[in-house]
Amino acid sequence: MSPSPALHARNVYIHIISDATGTAAERMARAALVQFYKEFHSIFIRHPFVKTGAQIKAILDEAEAKNGVVIYTMNDRGLRLRLAREEDRRDLAMIDMLGPLFDKIRGRFKSEPLLSSGLLPNALGEKSLRLAEAIDFTMRHDDGRRLESIGLADVILLGVSRTSKTPTSLYLSCHYGLKAANVPIVLGLEPPAKLFKLKRPKMVGLAISPAKLASIRQGRFQRGLAAEYCDLRNITEELGFCEEVFDRLKGIQVIDVTDRPIEEVANLIIQG
Repeated sequence: MSPSPALHARNVYIHIISDATGTAAERMARAALVQFYKEFHSIFIRHPFVKTGAQIKAILDEAEAKNGVVIYTMNDRGLRLRLAREEDRRDLAMIDMLGPLFDKIRGRFKSEPLLSSGLLPNALGEKSLRLAEAIDFTMRHDDGRRLESIGLADVILLGVSRTSKTPTSLYLSCHYGLKAANVPIVLGLEPPAKLFKLKRPKMVGLAISPAKLASIRQGRFQRGLAAEYCDLRNITEELGFCEEVFDRLKGIQVIDVTDRPIEEVANLIIQG
């Protein structure tokens, strides 16, 4: 079990930048920064598959605004130079995790690294890299987040709360390598307008019987929620509104998830 942050310890935002998944860099950073847990609470924000200078600028602007720390594992020569220049002109703590390794190998073997992110599939395995990218995309586009890039998804799941949108999305990523996003449908709230304009991503609506949904909500949330969340009449109204939204989305595949395991739902999505 990791130690709890000290009472009243300040938050420090740790930005991990990578042209791959960034998971290894985050693990290393966590292993090091836990030693400072009595002084501050580290909040990790991972930015995987960074490919442009514009992305780097936006991340560094965010980090600098909150006096954060930037840790990066970047292979691309041009982006490494961009980060080095930014470090010189910004009041920002930046750590290059690959730099010391490059320097040691360069000095020992009198060789120069190619500094090409295009070589990463050879080192990490193209299939595993695609899988990691799909899972990362799915986690970052959970519950209606990052709508600006939702059009890059392979599939978008929609439904009311507790229709297994998140676990189904992750199953599609982990088992089929799909970039899955999910968006909640909330009674009385107009869904994001962007959903009605997208053409490429496949959209799937998750339907469920009112009685089953009421049972799920009552079983999982016994305290601390508004009574209407588990009320059968309110749930019926929610599902009616959700059905209206599905009717407005052209080409959507609607799947009844009542009494269906996630594996079966995912298989229907793949076959549909």
